[in-house]
Amino acid sequence: MTTSRRSRLSTWWWEVSYRVGPNLWVTPLLMSIGSVLLFAFSVYIDRNVELRLSWFPNALIDDSASDAAILVTALLGAVATALALVFSTSILTFSLASSQLGPRLIRRFMKDPVTQVTLGAFLGTVIFNVLTLSAIRSAPGSRLPTFSVFLVEVLSLCCFGLLVFYIHRVASTIQAPNVVASVVADMGKVLEDTAASLQLVLQEDDLEKVAAVVAQSRESGQPIAAIQTGYVELIDVERLLEAAASAGAVIVLNRRPGQFTQVGQTLAWVSPADAAGRVTKMIAETVEIGRYRTLRQDLEFAIAQVVEIALRALSPAINDTYTGLTCLDWLGAAMVQVGTYPERTGGVCDHDGVLRLVVPPLKFDRVLKTAFDLIRQSGSNNPAILIRILDAIYAMAPVVRPEHLVPLRQHAELVVETARSGSFVSGDVDDIEQRYSLTMAALDAAS
Repeated sequence: MTTSRRSRLSTWWWEVSYRVGPNLWVTPLLMSIGSVLLFAFSVYIDRNVELRLSWFPNALIDDSASDAAILVTALLGAVATALALVFSTSILTFSLASSQLGPRLIRRFMKDPVTQVTLGAFLGTVIFNVLTLSAIRSAPGSRLPTFSVFLVEVLSLCCFGLLVFYIHRVASTIQAPNVVASVVADMGKVLEDTAASLQLVLQEDDLEKVAAVVAQSRESGQPIAAIQTGYVELIDVERLLEAAASAGAVIVLNRRPGQFTQVGQTLAWVSPADAAGRVTKMIAETVEIGRYRTLRQDLEFAIAQVVEIALRALSPAINDTYTGLTCLDWLGAAMVQVGTYPERTGGVCDHDGVLRLVVPPLKFDRVLKTAFDLIRQSGSNNPAILIRILDAIYAMAPVVRPEHLVPLRQHAELVVETARSGSFVSGDVDDIEQRYSLTMAALDAAS
């Protein structure tokens, strides 16, 4: 299998997991079907195999149909009650996540495999218990379905153990530091995947050449309008590059992943103009537009999720400075990762070195603004927030690439300007000024 095919398989698998993963009904449905199949298997064993469960405690193996029915009925009621508890806990978790962390993080909780498996296990066990109870009562004179009753007991015990683990999982994942850490970890994967995908193609590093091609395409090329309204979720660079090379065209995209577009707005320019008809369909297929921003190629969205948690923590309704500081710590760590990558022109060449595709690059300055601007504005009356932003910039100074130092310096100046124009006491202003001096010294040393 070629590298290109692996990339397309990875894209296809991401599509499936992204569309299906947050659906709470898929895993419970599959496990419910599995419980029906398990019941059919257990009935076959009860009817055709002579079992001797001598190793199992006699108190848990009923000799009469009436006793077995009572036991299964009791377990059915207990598991059904626990299932209602799991559902209510899940709904409460989603409500807390939406109100305190932001509605864009609900999908993260919905796609949690522990939640889905727990719901599926309880629902499947309820179905299995109901079927076993009906089998016991439908044939009181026949052989007792010992193996089925045994499975009822085992499945019920497993469900109660899973319930304890589920409660622990919910209590852990709903905490803001854990959510922020997981979002930043996902952002790191986005960076790695983006870097890996760019290694599969030949990039154009000449910024002036790319700018000239973009200007020429916008002036004389054929604009391609978007046929859908929504966010750009995914751009298949390899397929788009192949289409441009085969058509002898240059495609200049007007949107990058995460940006919003509307029907009729220019999504791309194609030059020469007479090649537009040969690539228009491929542009529509390879530039996926949907209702949500995703983490597949949208680095800025991961940053925005952490920023949203910080903004809610700093709001007057919650007023949780420590959560805001935690978010800034993780944002600083995230920006260190981003700052180790060079600025890209967005130009992609074919195998012959001819520039064929231009995707608007996400600049470091843009990511830095996304990470700190809103928090700085929201925490403009909070000295601890301003100091922590300067601490983050101070930590970034010696490790980021030299071309990223200028925007860091600009943001440090914005922080101290905010402090000087605020209504802080002299001691707080002195602390901020001192931290600003240390930050600027670190930036000077790194330049």
